[in-house]
Amino acid sequence: MTADVDLVDDVVIVRVRAEVVQTLEDAVANLDACKAAARGRLVGLLIDMRRARPLSSEVRHYYSSEQVVGVFSALGLLIEASPLGRMMGNVYLRVVKVGVPARLFTDEAEAIAWLRMAR
Repeated sequence: MTADVDLVDDVVIVRVRAEVVQTLEDAVANLDACKAAARGRLVGLLIDMRRARPLSSEVRHYYSSEQVVGVFSALGLLIEASPLGRMMGNVYLRVVKVGVPARLFTDEAEAIAWLRMAR
């Protein structure tokens, strides 16, 4: 796995480890850990990608809607508060059609509050 996964206040929080390059196997393990943390409940998903490396198209495709819809109620991406961070977040949301409400955030507390309301 290339991320740490926790359930906090009915939100699965994924903290992508710094500077790791994710493979498809990593993506499968990360998403399996997210699903296990949700314990069969429809919860919000927050991905902290502030220290993440760009994803290959294969990995981005795996994180698509077919893996998210029905498991998570909404997706929040915690990004770096910089033009590059916003660009990476927007590219991710544009390329990966997640099929649930999704937003970019630079503040974790704001993201968690939105995800809890989106349930």
